[in-house]
This record gives sequence, structure tokens and C-alpha cells, in this order.
Amino acid sequence: MNAITRLKDAKVWARDPDDWYVEPEWCSRRLFEVEPFTGTIHDPACGFGRIVEAARDAGHQAFGSDLHHRWPPSHGGYMPADYRQWPPAEAFYGSVWHRGFDNVVSNPPFKFADPRDNKAECFVRMALARTRRKVAMLLPTTWQCGGKRGAWLETTPLFRIWNLGPRPSMPPGTVIQEGAAAGSGTKDFSWFVWLHGFDGAPTVSWLRREANAA
Repeated sequence: MNAITRLKDAKVWARDPDDWYVEPEWCSRRLFEVEPFTGTIHDPACGFGRIVEAARDAGHQAFGSDLHHRWPPSHGGYMPADYRQWPPAEAFYGSVWHRGFDNVVSNPPFKFADPRDNKAECFVRMALARTRRKVAMLLPTTWQCGGKRGAWLETTPLFRIWNLGPRPSMPPGTVIQEGAAAGSGTKDFSWFVWLHGFDGAPTVSWLRREANAA
């Protein structure tokens, strides 16, 4: 059994070295149906480009970047780049890549290879520092828990939390490339949305796969 198939006698996928896990398409499609965004959108961990394409389908001007080229080869508006080193060296002065984006929407890596910055929180901090309007991150629902995390979140403009249902399955992208079925999800995930300038308590809502689901 190789590294991109299920571990023997285990119920989980082998961990992807880049923390590249792919969300079902409905997660981003439904977000753009209920959460308004104004201006440009950037996914700095775009993988296959599902969030970018969902944003474009919803009428937004969206762009994607990632460490590796995994997005559709015929689609423009993508660039290989490390979000920790921004703007990209290839970005032309005055381009949208150099000017920055209004919003970030992403399913970020949960940890980095460097143990000094191995939290998704780092991705959120970078996105908040580099945007003008909103940041939306797809993260485990329990990510908000814990004393230090909660204390930090209270200092941020966390605006809304969308709890997803049913639980989305997020296998490594290599598994999807193999053609394997994703299966059923076992972990709760939520969209965490920050709004620059917001000062107050976040609202909590539920976002179901089908708009008319009870």
C-alpha cells in the first residue's frame, strides 16, 4: 500500500506532506451563495482551484496561488507562489498580485513544515494583514477552542462562523488524483469569516449542502 492510499488497518488517509486537503465543491459554492464579497478574491492555497472557480461562477474576480501548479492548466489568474513570501517575485509592479487583494478565501494548510510557524493561525494573520475587506478560512470547527486561541480571536474582527453540514470529507489531493472516492466526513468544519472594521461578537449560522435542506 503506497503513501497516497489508506494506511493499513487505519481509518484515515496518510498525511499529505504539504497539508494539501481538498474540500468538496459544495463548501465554497454555498459560501458564495450566502456570504457577500466586494472586490477581488485571492485563494493563496488554491490547490485544484475549486474555491477560485466557485468564486468566478458566482461572478467575482478571483485569483489563486499555491506552492505547486495543480490548478487547471488552461485557466488564467493563477500563479505558483509561497504566501509566506509576498508579493511573489514574478508579480509585476502595479499588477493585482503586487497591489494586493480585497478578500482572501481559502482552505489553508493546518501546519507548515517549519515548527516555528505550524499553525493555521499564521495563515489567518497573514491574510488579515494583506486584505482590505474580508477573510474567510475553512477550518475545523474546534479550531476556535482553547484559551490562547479564544483570547486571540477576541482581538480580531471575527464576523461570522458558518458551520457546515453534512460533515465534509477532505482527503489529500493526491487521493483525488488517483480517482479514489472521498467517502464520508468524520470531522466538523466551519467557514470563519473576518470583516475589517467589525467590532463585536461573531454570529454563528449553519450552512448546509443544499440551500433548502432543513
